Amino acid sequence: MDAQLTAALGIFTEFLDSLPQPVAIVDNDGNYVYYNEESARQDDYLAAHALGNPLLQVYPKMNQHSSTLLQAAYQGKRYHNQYQLYYNASGKPVHQVHTTLPLQGGHGEIIGAIEIARDLSVINHLHEQFVDLQQRLQAQQAQTDDGIITCEPAMQKLVQQAQRLANTDVQVLIYGETGTGKELFARLLHTHSERAGKPYLVLNCAAMPEQLFESALFGTVKGAFTGAEDRAGLLESAHGGTLFLDELNSMPLAVQGKLLRALQEQTFRRVGSSKECQVDVRIIAATNESPQQMLERQRIRPDLLYRLNVGYLTIPPLRERKRDIPLLAQAFLERNGKLTGNRVKRISNAVLDRLQRHSWPGNVRMLENIILRSLIFCENGEELDFVLLEDDEQASDEKAAARLPPPAAEAPLPATPAEGGGTLDEQLAAYERSLLLYYLKRYPNLSEAARQCGLPRATLQYKMKKYGIRLTQQVVGG
Repeated sequence: MDAQLTAALGIFTEFLDSLPQPVAIVDNDGNYVYYNEESARQDDYLAAHALGNPLLQVYPKMNQHSSTLLQAAYQGKRYHNQYQLYYNASGKPVHQVHTTLPLQGGHGEIIGAIEIARDLSVINHLHEQFVDLQQRLQAQQAQTDDGIITCEPAMQKLVQQAQRLANTDVQVLIYGETGTGKELFARLLHTHSERAGKPYLVLNCAAMPEQLFESALFGTVKGAFTGAEDRAGLLESAHGGTLFLDELNSMPLAVQGKLLRALQEQTFRRVGSSKECQVDVRIIAATNESPQQMLERQRIRPDLLYRLNVGYLTIPPLRERKRDIPLLAQAFLERNGKLTGNRVKRISNAVLDRLQRHSWPGNVRMLENIILRSLIFCENGEELDFVLLEDDEQASDEKAAARLPPPAAEAPLPATPAEGGGTLDEQLAAYERSLLLYYLKRYPNLSEAARQCGLPRATLQYKMKKYGIRLTQQVVGG
């Protein structure tokens, strides 16, 4: 082994051992001189059996041309974020992304190569399970209703536009802020079309690792790269049906170019194949950025945008459809009441007024989460008469500190801490509990007690749960 490489290993071995990802180094003869425990775990191979041995002896199915480490050590080639699939010593497929670089001596000569990898096997397995689950549930999904709840004329007009688009076979781009319900419209476009009985698959582009995009969309063929298998991609799996690309603005531009070709030619090639495959699939895409924003930020190819923008829907944010809030809130109350076991039947006018005055940055999804959160903390009854918005607890703490009046004689503040009374936090908590019991005994009406405490009713109920105070305790005073 080269003396310079030996010296470098002496300096950096401790650092390399601390890295959580697989790292391997070969000398310029192709022999392993470093092979960490994470590499051994991933490859199911003893590190001691690899060190000092030729790479091609450790991996007999590889050759000088298929091994990126040997290509770097012999030819000086560099690989950045290279996707690779191979089989380890136990025959288990390993999906990884690696960077492989030649190591150079003091005079620029190549003395070896280093490879640092990141294991994608778990992500790839989850993706395959996700695709399989979508395919098995597609029949059930097709039978569900659209789920779009609205009384706003603008939204009703938008639903009508979507239904007209569904009767065509054009590609559709849906724009709306996060949480506005873009997937509901995508499903409507599918279920009201002639493709309704065929697959409806979804790909969230923001959740897909960049290195898996191409194989996920187009599939792979055996031999495309080391250990590659024959596997259909989403385009092929959705043949005859619809593929919904959520958050299209997160798809790499290079993959967008290949998707555009597939849409134009209605053909594609699996990764590693020269064979053209016919495909009949409708693409519906969604984005939380406007077309102009995507173009300015270079998040979409202009030619792909023009191809998808034949059908275009803009979903308004919830703050622009205030009349829908009571309908949506009641629907979420009924849906989540079953989930929480709470038998509340309706929402008070005061709560509805507060909901309609809120700005809703998270839109419909945020509204549903707020209703669920409020149901968890409210008592069973006929009416939901409080709501927990995101800043309630912080705001109530500040208001309480500024407005809470001194308690009456029934709940005096101790002049000195009690002996053995616990930590400061424990004594403060005990005192807060006694204050709450005092107010609840003096003001049996929960709303009035909350007002006298200087707290929103929702926060008072939260603190009652925190300290184990029940309504029966209000009568007897704890």
